[in-house]
Amino acid sequence: MELEGIINELQTQITEKNVNFLIGSGASVPYFPSLGNIEKVLTEREYNPSVRQLIYLHYFNQVIDKNLDLIDDSVQCEYQVTTKYRLFIRGLVNTLNYRNTRISPKRANVFTTNYDMFFERAIDYEQRGNPSLILNDGGNGYFLRTLSSENFHKTVSRNGAFDNYHKELPTINLIKCHGSVNWISSLLESQQTIEIRNDLKLIKQIRNEAQKVNIGDDEKKLIEDYLWAEEYDEGLDIGIHEIAEMNLISLDRFFHKYEQLMIINPEKSKFKNTVLDEHYYSMLRLLSYELEKDQTILIVFGFSFADEHIRNLIKRSFHNPELRIYIFVYRNGIRKEIMQLLNCQFQRNVVIIEPTEEMPPIDLFHFSKLLFEGAKE
Repeated sequence: MELEGIINELQTQITEKNVNFLIGSGASVPYFPSLGNIEKVLTEREYNPSVRQLIYLHYFNQVIDKNLDLIDDSVQCEYQVTTKYRLFIRGLVNTLNYRNTRISPKRANVFTTNYDMFFERAIDYEQRGNPSLILNDGGNGYFLRTLSSENFHKTVSRNGAFDNYHKELPTINLIKCHGSVNWISSLLESQQTIEIRNDLKLIKQIRNEAQKVNIGDDEKKLIEDYLWAEEYDEGLDIGIHEIAEMNLISLDRFFHKYEQLMIINPEKSKFKNTVLDEHYYSMLRLLSYELEKDQTILIVFGFSFADEHIRNLIKRSFHNPELRIYIFVYRNGIRKEIMQLLNCQFQRNVVIIEPTEEMPPIDLFHFSKLLFEGAKE
């Protein structure tokens, strides 16, 4: 099927069916840079604990810490990424408003492996001009907001002043599978739980410890070279161990704070927090249940399928004849890689959408334009 036909089909599906999105880190490019082979390095190479802490310091400085600027209105430094998120949110809400609620609720599930604040930021901006838009991030409470998967099963409506009509409001369920920078571990009635705190107080505390580690520009360059190296390099290995040895105490203090983050780190042994572990698998069950429903679509964007649990879950869902999966890839030529990774060459309910040779890469801006405005000659 030609691109225009696929997009027309998809636009019809969005207005009628149970809609789910799976959004990966490609949506936040270029604000958060690629960090080379960081998962491979953390998983496969041998080094002492202080080197591991040094790599996570680099990860924090390059990725996680930048969320503090992201939530600051006075800082304009994010390459218009928030604007692109807002375009996606606006298009999705407009589509939900066209729905007939007797057939399909005005609700979309956005599953994401991103733990940045772009979605929350963009929706907050959109809500200022559209108070009918509902963001459900799974939280409940006022002074103490806690996270629970049960909170995603809600519908919000507006009634007339005299209760003479009932109008369902468009709702976006934001389901963050890999955690979030605004989550912290908290005790509620002797039970460990996840608290949502938008002041990012923990990130500020970690930043304070990170700034005490003595790392100059030359050291940063060496760490980057170490993470990008495909093969073992003795010179880089010696250099990174020397940097770590010179900062043993400050690195240890930094990492003690860093470990309190409620995020899944970029390594194979993802979990050292029972609460986060339980949440991750609870979100996977939620995704699995959604993909087993009748009349369902899953739209994938910016996701590499590196998470083997999510990848295998999606592969198992191929057997649902009522499910249709649309996968958008960034540039021409990637389609074959995705087909091999998912082993979906003969799956008729899986559609991989890649740009033609004449088209620009499909970033979040072009993804939203295609999805809500259609393919144009």
